[in-house]
Amino acid sequence: RMCTAMRLMATLLLVTPVAGWLGAPLTALRSRAAAASGHRRSHPVLAELDGAEVLGAAALAAANVGGASVLLKRMRDEDRKPALEIVASGRVEAVEDRGTDDGSDEGVDAAVIVVGAGAAGIGFAITLTKTFGLDPSRVLLVEKGDGVGTSFRQWPEEMRFISPSFNSEGWTNSFDLNSVAHGSSPAYELHAQHPSGSQYADYLDDLCGIVQLKKRVKRRCEVLRVEKGPDGAFDVRVRSRKADGAEREETLRSRYVVWAAGEFQYPREGGDCVGGAELCLHNSRVSSWASLDGDERVVIGGYESGVDAAVNLAKAGKQATVLASTATWNVQTVDPSSELAPYTADRLREVTAEGFSPSPKLLAPLRVQRVERAPEGGFNVVAAWKASDNPLPLPDGLRKPFVTRAESTARWLAEQEGGDAAPFASLGTITPPGAEGSEVVLHTAQPPVLCTGFEGSVASVARNLFAFADEADEAKGCLCGAAMLTDDDESTAVPGVFLVGPSVSHGDLSFCFVYKFRQRFGIVADKICRGLGRDTAAAVAECRKTNMYLDDLSCCVGSCGTC
Repeated sequence: RMCTAMRLMATLLLVTPVAGWLGAPLTALRSRAAAASGHRRSHPVLAELDGAEVLGAAALAAANVGGASVLLKRMRDEDRKPALEIVASGRVEAVEDRGTDDGSDEGVDAAVIVVGAGAAGIGFAITLTKTFGLDPSRVLLVEKGDGVGTSFRQWPEEMRFISPSFNSEGWTNSFDLNSVAHGSSPAYELHAQHPSGSQYADYLDDLCGIVQLKKRVKRRCEVLRVEKGPDGAFDVRVRSRKADGAEREETLRSRYVVWAAGEFQYPREGGDCVGGAELCLHNSRVSSWASLDGDERVVIGGYESGVDAAVNLAKAGKQATVLASTATWNVQTVDPSSELAPYTADRLREVTAEGFSPSPKLLAPLRVQRVERAPEGGFNVVAAWKASDNPLPLPDGLRKPFVTRAESTARWLAEQEGGDAAPFASLGTITPPGAEGSEVVLHTAQPPVLCTGFEGSVASVARNLFAFADEADEAKGCLCGAAMLTDDDESTAVPGVFLVGPSVSHGDLSFCFVYKFRQRFGIVADKICRGLGRDTAAAVAECRKTNMYLDDLSCCVGSCGTC
């Protein structure tokens, strides 16, 4: 078998311009493979050659060369079990045996049901089927929206990814931060460093088609509840909606459930968020900041979504007043999940720079108590000053306190020199905090904007499937009340249910970015495939090699960039 493989590789190396193929991203391989095969939408990595599956664009190109096609046919006939796999890097290895898995899913609709067809759902399904070799027919994705990546298409028009996309594959051990599958790159596919929601949805949809998963996505299918039956299988009750609006309920059965429904479609906008929340507009409900009525808005919340709202309102010529519980613009931590992204900070500097108008007004630390209708019309936002969190001074290093116009910076500098800080009170867009407990009432003619985060699909729909961390625990932000998971990201409450995506957390580690949560896909796929009786050793090794199998969380420590 190995001799056959080596003969095949020798032929490929002779007849194919290998240097132009090997190590290319999946999206690049698609276009090159299409040109080589004469088909517009050829699969970039998996080509069907006379009934035999050969993995690798180099093999696809060589298949059109007479000598190579003969050799491929002979290889298929002589060494059909197991088939050979040629990965995009040009390395040949045998596909792992299926172990005791007979491929039978008797009594269920799918071995695995994945809830959600967004970044987490599509990325995980690719890992499960392409890396771990589970036949796509045994995987079913259910998506309550109209198609792949629906949540991203619901982003405000101006919203962009805060993590940058760049096609670095082949030059580093990592790859595009926003990619959900090794070998693909949103930067290459979209030629965008900070993709919009619609752009990223296009990337996911295209990728889903490339890996032949589109037929396994059940669209307009909302999960109502999931229950584990006495036979150990799961009953997934869903409501399906046809294009004409007609609805019907049905029950789908599976051996495993992977929850990947994300957070964006489940905003935190109830009364537990802030009193009078029903009078407000959550940022996830905004189609475009420029199209909002009026020329001013009060924004409640000062983390990524709040600052993004303020920036985009300012660029649309609208006065934004941000009420934040923490002065996030001056927070510096080693975890990028808990400080403003550089992309966000850069844009905030732009709209708070001298000469920009209208510049956002930033108020912190404030606790918004309630929103109420004003007798004269419009709305009153009632807040109280908290004890100053005093984020200044920042640690020693190159990073300086935020925006040179900021009153807090000027005041702090004056105080350090023993001077009078009062003259600096009018300098900037950052309002100095008042006495702790004192009230601030802001009037606005328009419904205030809630940038208070997301309850998430787990807490909204799947609460019966998970245990949750005590709300009183020290965990803050997205870690507060997090779903409790095993080391394999399996529910501690209902075995057989797994969580993938931005809601995954372990201790004080949050996996809320794509480049973080994608590294756990292999962990879940490994546990499921071993449960099906499959041999996963080769797949796990491949995941480790591509930084898609993060099982040692001790490496997830902050780095300050200094020695």
